[in-house]
Amino acid sequence: MSYLPSHFTSKNWESVKAFIELFPLATLISLHNQEIFTSHIPFIIDNDKLVGHINKENPQFEHLHKSKVELIFHAGDAYISPSEFKTDELPTFNYAKVHLKGKANFIEEPKMVESLIAMTNQLDFNFKLKPTHPKLPMLKHFIQGLEVSIEEFHGRFKMSQDKSESHFNTAKTLLQQSQEERLNLFLNSLSQSDY
Repeated sequence: MSYLPSHFTSKNWESVKAFIELFPLATLISLHNQEIFTSHIPFIIDNDKLVGHINKENPQFEHLHKSKVELIFHAGDAYISPSEFKTDELPTFNYAKVHLKGKANFIEEPKMVESLIAMTNQLDFNFKLKPTHPKLPMLKHFIQGLEVSIEEFHGRFKMSQDKSESHFNTAKTLLQQSQEERLNLFLNSLSQSDY
């Protein structure tokens, strides 16, 4: 059971679909033998199913076929300080996520290749993956295509919608600024010698 305040929850498939197309990298969660498994996998939407692929060396691969799964798509989050508002507020976190539950099934190689081509077409305007690419036949040894049938979904878009319009707009701006600032801080602190 999820905690879903109605003013922060969207069950509109077109909104959720547009979100997934913009932010296709999902956290894939499954349960096997009382152990939780997670991976970060990109998905595309194909006939109201989600299609992706998983590396065969990933331990999650071993039990994923016909498993119930949850996917979480992420767009961002931010701490919202009361100092940004004239009203009497408390600190909060705002965020934009989509949760989706369904059943995962492995797909045949031709459909996986189609999904890889569709994914690059959706995300990359400078590179087009061709079905004749010489590395594609080798992929079947390393990755497995999968599709997730959608059983339930909802967007969790918490942006202070329960406050005034000016508060709502300020909260959206703060989320955007916070994302950029924190990502820049992280990237500037990162070096290859850390790994």
